[in-house]
Amino acid sequence: MLLSNKNIVIFGGSGAIGSAVAAACLAEGARVFIGARDAQRLAAAASLLDPGQGTLETFVVDTQRSDVVTRSVARIAAEVDEIDVVMDATSVPHDQGSQIDALDLGTFMEPVDGVLASLFNTTKAALPYMGKARQGLVLTLTTPGGRTAVPGHLGNSVASAGVEAFTRVLAAELGPRNIRAVCLGPHALADAPKAGSYTAKLFAPKAAAMGMTVEEWLGAAAGTTMLGRLPTLKDVAETAVFLMSDRSRAMTAAYVNLTSGMIAD
Repeated sequence: MLLSNKNIVIFGGSGAIGSAVAAACLAEGARVFIGARDAQRLAAAASLLDPGQGTLETFVVDTQRSDVVTRSVARIAAEVDEIDVVMDATSVPHDQGSQIDALDLGTFMEPVDGVLASLFNTTKAALPYMGKARQGLVLTLTTPGGRTAVPGHLGNSVASAGVEAFTRVLAAELGPRNIRAVCLGPHALADAPKAGSYTAKLFAPKAAAMGMTVEEWLGAAAGTTMLGRLPTLKDVAETAVFLMSDRSRAMTAAYVNLTSGMIAD
């Protein structure tokens, strides 16, 4: 039980990554709170999770609204001694494929504003309740776009690079407060579309332009990695559990490469 007695808050808990990480945390004995904006989808995701040795609770929240996030986290904090981990797994729709000549400012800024505002709001709301008797962790998520230069990914790349910069500077600020900050960076996930991820819709136009299905496109992407495969939801969830555990207590300001070798660090 790597996460026994840990209180973990996951925003975007109804999504493919959020719910997979929640399931892995529950299996390791954590008390898990999953939040999302859509109450119906959140309830459906929660119904598929087995609490096992852990405890599961849900809350409805819009991470773009700082006041709502602050109140939600305060209610959670009133139920626990402290928050051990906060993870923002919310997704923000963005354009993939359009180069700058075809972009307007709003479309370019949508992922930048959306991703970073959500991450700022969720992190700031949780910090007052972290790092007390136990070491805390802010776990962030990025994409390969933050470290690659692929035409047509301008907004996504800038947003992802911003998440990594946010994590590094946050680690420097929070280290003296007994709180770590780590950024987890997976590649496209082989099984995420079938799990209902928004990436199914995101990848469809790119796949269609190449005369492929999404599954065929993912298969081709797997061939570009050093391991010859894409990471899975299980890979992300099990890595997240390790990062949340005391076994990684000396790790902070780190980027964890889960791209199967698409990116070489």
